[in-house]
Amino acid sequence: MDRIARAEVADMEGVGALPRRSGELIFHDQWECRAFALGVALHEQGEFIWDDFRQHLIASISADDKTSEILDPSGPGYYEHWLAALEKMLIEKGLITSSKDLVL
Repeated sequence: MDRIARAEVADMEGVGALPRRSGELIFHDQWECRAFALGVALHEQGEFIWDDFRQHLIASISADDKTSEILDPSGPGYYEHWLAALEKMLIEKGLITSSKDLVL
């Protein structure tokens, strides 16, 4: 069964844009895929507003001294920021109490 992504997830632009190559999402490791899927699933279940998560993602990327102004989407660092933003969002919503509670 094909799944149609919500526009707010699929069409993110700028610093928070999903890493793609030839239109396909790029994952360097299984944990990246799981973190992505968990974030999207929790949003779709109504646990948080996507734009709130997106703002956390942008803040994480922007706060990283090691990244350039625009993170290379083909590099492995993107999902480290994704996970940091997801952890912050879930703590903020009271779904977990610390990053140790999130096991991928």
